Amino acid sequence: MSKRVLKGSATKLSKGKIRVLIADDSRAVLSSLCRYLELDGRFEIVGTAFNGVRLVHQVNRCQPDLVLVDLSMPQMNGLEATLQLRKSFPELRLLIYSGLHGVSLRDECLRSGADGFIKKSEMPESLMQEVTRLFPDTQISE
Repeated sequence: MSKRVLKGSATKLSKGKIRVLIADDSRAVLSSLCRYLELDGRFEIVGTAFNGVRLVHQVNRCQPDLVLVDLSMPQMNGLEATLQLRKSFPELRLLIYSGLHGVSLRDECLRSGADGFIKKSEMPESLMQEVTRLFPDTQISE
């Protein structure tokens, strides 16, 4: 499989905003994450997905800089989706989050190609720390 390049890569953000695609099978979590990120000012939500298969298809169409992936999803879990996306889009920033946690789970997520792992219980603080680490030149819009 050839590697594809996203137009809005992490090194050159469109309109100064981080383009985000979020995948979660919980509509409540998905809605909450979208609202939170939109209020921040640094983010543009370019798409959502309810399962890993849809996520993989959405990435090429939506051209995100950052993908937030729930670990546990139907049809294709977050680890499998991350593995596929990392192979096709090596410059894409991927963060996996989960209600489950542990050192071995975190390590498995990183081995699959994720740029970071976030515990749902530590959101949104940990999410913002990871975003700042991955996109150090972005600042909150005033």
